[in-house]
Amino acid sequence: MPYQPIVPTWLALNAANDASASYFTDLRTGQDVNAGGLNAGDYFDLTNPEANNLSYSVNGILYAGRYRRVKVDSGATAANVKTGTIGLMPSLAATSPLNPLGTRNPAMNIVTSYDQGIGLATNVRPVVFLNAITPGNWGFVQELGVATVLGAASLTGTPAIGVLINSVASGLSDVPSATTAVVKTTVGTAIDLPKAAALFRILMQYVPVVQG
Repeated sequence: MPYQPIVPTWLALNAANDASASYFTDLRTGQDVNAGGLNAGDYFDLTNPEANNLSYSVNGILYAGRYRRVKVDSGATAANVKTGTIGLMPSLAATSPLNPLGTRNPAMNIVTSYDQGIGLATNVRPVVFLNAITPGNWGFVQELGVATVLGAASLTGTPAIGVLINSVASGLSDVPSATTAVVKTTVGTAIDLPKAAALFRILMQYVPVVQG
């Protein structure tokens, strides 16, 4: 759905690290307070100017795309949840008989780090973390559009604009040696020259998106 200014985001999209889905918690009990209009799974499509205006520049500039309010699974590896890394979210609800998950595994609108999610016995889809989020807390991820990803320590294939980009260990992004085949770990195509151990932009493609 398009971005609705009436839906609060509370600070910049790439600086959220909140204790509740709504951003609010009870001062005495610390429990979630369902108020303010921000809910788990809220998503919206932003234009370049809208995304730029909702950016915390220290963590980078955001671009046109789809952003979603999610919780980072408490079992995620904190070091792998940071600007530009890939996270994984189940593409079916946890209660679906087609997608049985264990009690520690994430469900819809709950994202885990790549290393924890890649072994799940279920369909998962990649999203891009915008900033560091403490496991168990809430923030925003990007699931479509122009996203900034973090390159692997060394790139397997030859960097070039337009090549496929695949997610690899720890949620980093790599140029595969064979650049013509789309595989389940493909997250998009490079629109900047891919860089090892540095941030660059991709156009997220070949990624299934669930609206729930």
